[in-house]
Amino acid sequence: MKKLLCLLLAVLLLAGLGCTAFADSGVAPGDMMPAFEVTLSDGTTTSLAELLQDHDLVVLNVFATWCGPCKIEFPEMEKSYQAHSDRMVILSVSGDPSDTQQMIADYKEQNGLSFPMGMAGDALDFLNVTAFPTTVFIGSDGKVDFYKVGAFVQEGEFEERVSTLLSDSYDGTPLPSEIAQGGLSPLILGGIVLAAVFILLGVIGRWRLLSKAGRPGWHSLIPLLNIYQEYNICWKGWLGLVSLLCTAAAGSVMQLGRTNGVFILMAILGIAGFVLHVMESVRLAKAYGKGTGTGILLILFRNLGRFFLGIGKAQYQSKP
Repeated sequence: MKKLLCLLLAVLLLAGLGCTAFADSGVAPGDMMPAFEVTLSDGTTTSLAELLQDHDLVVLNVFATWCGPCKIEFPEMEKSYQAHSDRMVILSVSGDPSDTQQMIADYKEQNGLSFPMGMAGDALDFLNVTAFPTTVFIGSDGKVDFYKVGAFVQEGEFEERVSTLLSDSYDGTPLPSEIAQGGLSPLILGGIVLAAVFILLGVIGRWRLLSKAGRPGWHSLIPLLNIYQEYNICWKGWLGLVSLLCTAAAGSVMQLGRTNGVFILMAILGIAGFVLHVMESVRLAKAYGKGTGTGILLILFRNLGRFFLGIGKAQYQSKP
């Protein structure tokens, strides 16, 4: 029980540190925006100083070509840009290193966008972007007037921010933003908490399963090693190693680019990983004296199933 309590405290501490990291955006409303220069999809470069010379408001939007919410907010951004292009400019840059300038140029054309777009590169590392899209509104004095993590999904929401910041009555006081308010919407926060709970239950369950099988429970805290040790309970090791390699490859294959070959490789790895997951779940249940039904539950509810199997009275028998 002491081990479980220590594990719970450790995971909660890590979760707290993760929330702190999310809140540390690099800049906050009222801060002076650091100077930066980025390359655009047409091969030219632009800088914050250059944009501020001709505009009263610079909207820096960090997106990714695969980001669904980003695509949702772009039409209204384009409409607002057309209405205020004499005073406001939108600079949209991809924060995903796997995107290319050609992909961004094609994306811009396909979505009918006219404002400047390009790559963020290392120039915007100070932002500590934690999610796409992230949008920063910068006033003519170079200070951050508004910071939003997440998309403008409500109709008129983006235009309302722009109109407020460009109005004659605006006194320069930063608008309340998600970061300034401590963060996340209740729905997103609830999702994060729920995911953290399931991860915690999975770690506790795997810790107990490994301990029952005579293996160090703390291995459950080490990514990939925990998978290998768990698979070793079900097989004599070699098939667990195959699963380990599939897991590692699936997590890094996107770095190879976005070609048909890469997507085919991802599909193969995904299918192989799923088949191994099904086989492992059934064998894991049998290793603890449980039937196929328990194995199916482990497939459907991976972390939750391991938790109840780990803390239950089931005892490790032998490799089936």
